[in-house]
Order: sequence, then C-alpha cells, then structure tokens
Amino acid sequence: MDRPQATTRAIAALSGGDLRVWSLIVTILGDMARAPGAEVSGATLGALTDAVDIKPEALRVALHRLRKDGWISSRRVGRGSLHILTESGRAQANEAAARIYDFDTHQPTGWHVMVAQPMTQAGRNRLDAELRGLGHIVIAPGAYLGQGPAPDRPDLLLLEGNALQVPTWLSAAVMPPRLLQDYVSFEQALKVVDQALEADKPDPLTCAVLRLLIVHGWRRLVLRHPALPDAFFPPTWRGPACRRMLRDLLERLGQPRGADLLTG
Repeated sequence: MDRPQATTRAIAALSGGDLRVWSLIVTILGDMARAPGAEVSGATLGALTDAVDIKPEALRVALHRLRKDGWISSRRVGRGSLHILTESGRAQANEAAARIYDFDTHQPTGWHVMVAQPMTQAGRNRLDAELRGLGHIVIAPGAYLGQGPAPDRPDLLLLEGNALQVPTWLSAAVMPPRLLQDYVSFEQALKVVDQALEADKPDPLTCAVLRLLIVHGWRRLVLRHPALPDAFFPPTWRGPACRRMLRDLLERLGQPRGADLLTG
C-alpha cells in the first residue's frame, strides 16, 4: 500500500527496535477483543501485521506460541480463522489494560511501609513474592511500599500516613536511566504521529496500525515499572507528557473495527 510520507515516517518511528510478533498480537487482541466472546479474524491480524512488514510465517509461529502458552484459542470458519483470548489471557489483558488506559494523574495518598525482621534469602524471596502479589513494591531488602490499607501482618513493622518524601535513590530505582530515555524516545515518536495526522487523513487500516503501535509502545513502557503516582518518578520523566499525547491521539484515531480494515 502506498502511503503519504508523513504517515510512513510515523509508522517507522513507532515500530523501530525489537518488535516481537507474539507481543504485538497480545496488544491487538487486548485492544480490539478484550470483551468476553470478542474475536479477531486471521485476515484482520494479517492486514495489521503486514502493514508493519511482519511475514505470514512469523504470524503463524506467533499464533502457535500464544495457543501453546494458553493466551488464545482459535477456530476455523470456512477458509479463514478466528482468534479469541482464553479466560486466562483475558484476565491478564484486563489487568494490563487497567494500567495502559489509565490516563489520570494520581496523587500519593494513603501509603504505608512495612519492614521485615532479618531472615534467610529464601525466606525473603517468599515474602517478596507474597507482598508483590498484593501490589507492594520492594524498595529495599525486607522493606515494602504499599498503597491503601495495610494487610494484617503483625510480624512486620508498619509505618503509614499521607506525608511523602521521595529520595533520588528511590526515584532512580523505579525509573532507571534506560527506561527514562525510552520514554523520551516514545514522546518523540508520538510527535511524529501528531504531525502525520495534521498532514494527512489516514484510511481506517492506517489509523488502526498507528493506534496499535501507539498502544503497544505505551504498554511496553508502563508495564516495566511499578504503578506509582508521578511524585515517585524523577522530574525529568516524560511519562505525563506522553500520557497527555496518548489520550489525544487515541481519540483522534478512534477504536478500530475489523470489518473496516479489510475494505477498500
């Protein structure tokens, strides 16, 4: 498909780097077919992945992997196929969606810190896993940060309140330099998309491809660090700016419909 240069640059800016096919399919299904019973056709997946130069063989391998890992199930319909998130896949997609599509700025209120007594490494690993499962963040060996009411753990020292002072070492721990730079690069890519939409009026497939790549890029960023209010991150973090641009661009691009992507 011949596209305007501005749109081609936007797709290239968003799809640069390591674009893992199986992860991209998870993004597609999570964005287009997260509702119970919602399916995406093989033809739709093929159109979207072909637009970013993914070969049909790579798509087939990725779909096989996702079925094997319990993420999706597939069924034949005539000469085509339909793909759907499994119950487990949908649960994971919904958990991720709570972060991906949350564009609000949250204020740091109702936090607590729990500190464990000295213990073996194996014991601390078990406690780390248990408290991470409850949404806590390991801020230092044996020290855990959580939001909201603290769990009933009389074996742990508990400190809670609304006052907050975030030291630079903690900001650096939750947002290391590489991730900080990745946010800068993503913001630049979003600016390229914004310029493309100002210059051109993309067709439905191109809009869907841009939306897919934007959501995918954002997903790969926000799921790499804890879900914390902005005050926990370094002042140079570009997350808030990306969040504002993301909301605007997704509204302009709209929600794709599979039938619209296969016409024309």
